Amino acid sequence: MNLNEHVDQYCERVSAAFWAEPVNAISNLSFLIAALAIWRMLAPDRAAAGRGIPVSVGFTTPLMVCIGLGSFAFHTIGTRWSQVLDVAPIGLFVLWYLGSFLLWFHGLPLKRCLLGVAAFIGFLALFIALAGPHIPNKSGTYVPVLLLLIGITAALRMSGEAELRAYAGSFAGASLVFAVSLTARTLDERVCGSFPLGTHFVWHLCDGLLVYLTSRTLVHRWRVRTAAAGAPGADPAGTSLSVGR
Repeated sequence: MNLNEHVDQYCERVSAAFWAEPVNAISNLSFLIAALAIWRMLAPDRAAAGRGIPVSVGFTTPLMVCIGLGSFAFHTIGTRWSQVLDVAPIGLFVLWYLGSFLLWFHGLPLKRCLLGVAAFIGFLALFIALAGPHIPNKSGTYVPVLLLLIGITAALRMSGEAELRAYAGSFAGASLVFAVSLTARTLDERVCGSFPLGTHFVWHLCDGLLVYLTSRTLVHRWRVRTAAAGAPGADPAGTSLSVGR
């Protein structure tokens, strides 16, 4: 594979020029805004004496920055190697968030969190192999993420713990946002004739909102768990995933 090969995948790009996708490129600001919002949300925790923010929670912020910068690189440079910068941070964010969700929402030990992440990777690979080719615009890679969000929502709503059921609405909203996002991504090529700008920028804007909503919910859950445990920064599974201020 030629990593410098030009990739023309979306409506807006009509040449190999650096600034051939200005709207797709600029719309990645949504991820940086989301990262800034979560960073500011965590400011009181950074300032609190003796309180550390776990890596499982705090690492979502730099991951959001990487998503925005990686996607910006792809929608400007437009090569195979820049496409890797676009896709890799998204995948890492999904897997990291799933592990953190299992840790803070269900208090699973680290090994079981990793097992859950591995199980999702297996499901993802199987789905892509069987159904991926039949879903337009290579969106099959992301359908399992939507199914994951819906599954999380259903599991929380049916939970026997009222504390967990309270989060079902947040994930239902996140599922709806991602459904709109994935639809926009999938339809991009189909609308080129009538709307040359395409709809991929909607994917960016909605996903920026998505990572903000899910990260905000994770921060809230972490705060609730640590307050209940009576130990700031405590890890419910005892996995030493916390860092200093």
